[in-house]
Amino acid sequence: MLICIIGASTAWSQQHIMDKYSHIKPVRNSENPVMKGWQDYFFSNDDCQCVQGDQYFISLKETDPKGENLMISLQGGGACWPGLERCKTDVTENDVTTAGFTIQLDDRLDSDWNQVVIPYCDGSIYMGDTHQDYDRNKQIDHWHDGLKISVASLQFIHTRYPDVKKIFLTGCSAGGYGTILHTRLLRYLYPGAAIYVLNESGPGLFRPEADFWQMIDTSWHLSQLMPENCEKCEGQLIYWYDDLLNDPAIKIGLYSAYQDQVIGQAFLRMSPEDYQSLLLSSTAYLQNRHPDTFKRFFINGSSHCVQDRDYQIRGITYWDWVLAFLHDDDSWADVLE
Repeated sequence: MLICIIGASTAWSQQHIMDKYSHIKPVRNSENPVMKGWQDYFFSNDDCQCVQGDQYFISLKETDPKGENLMISLQGGGACWPGLERCKTDVTENDVTTAGFTIQLDDRLDSDWNQVVIPYCDGSIYMGDTHQDYDRNKQIDHWHDGLKISVASLQFIHTRYPDVKKIFLTGCSAGGYGTILHTRLLRYLYPGAAIYVLNESGPGLFRPEADFWQMIDTSWHLSQLMPENCEKCEGQLIYWYDDLLNDPAIKIGLYSAYQDQVIGQAFLRMSPEDYQSLLLSSTAYLQNRHPDTFKRFFINGSSHCVQDRDYQIRGITYWDWVLAFLHDDDSWADVLE
């Protein structure tokens, strides 16, 4: 019942986006030369490309063609907008190593999982839908094809694995931000699947000033993706999780350091204290509204992404926390150092 209600409130935008880019499909594939058992699927540059025009591909490791368990890893790699260009600009055969965490996790789980790596190179946190002229010389120099890449990748995955029952979606940094859109698209494609989202250091925060959001939206056109009837959603992507969390089959775990220097200072140019305050207030809002399906693992300091998955808070290691999350164990808790 809840899933149907959620679908009714958001399906219009998802259907429009899916239809808009339904024609984009891989044009060829080849074995990945870095990691055995992985295949790279390439898209035409006429359909979607990296931020500076390079060819795009995703990587897939198939364990069971009829498998019901699916892992999707979104890669990090910064962001680009006029005045700040700190983003990964291409994909390489080594990007498949992004799956290192999920491969380790696969070894700790009983069931077999098909795995997908969706590399990052669009400069727009997997969501952008614009072509920009940063230097204003009347020639396009930045292709923010994040939305095309996201839709094309997930539709291709759905074509290969239409009967998935359990999805583990994870991403760090820009990949964490990317989970915000991908969760919504995955729910549309897999209305009956259980979806587990692990967002590591990509909490969907922006500077809270209206002009910052206007700059981001002008650069990437994110407003077309914003959930309806959500006043908080304009300017802070973390609140885009809110209506999704009404769905009991979606669970979201968020990892972060309180004063993450990469997100808070390097990109958002906020003070450590202001960033920590924004992180705590926004996530407390979600945790209070969805105490059973949204939980945090927050550590002291300013590190970015997970440096040690054996890190322990009050006897709970990060590994234990992740496994409890995926196993629907009652020990999965909101853990704040």
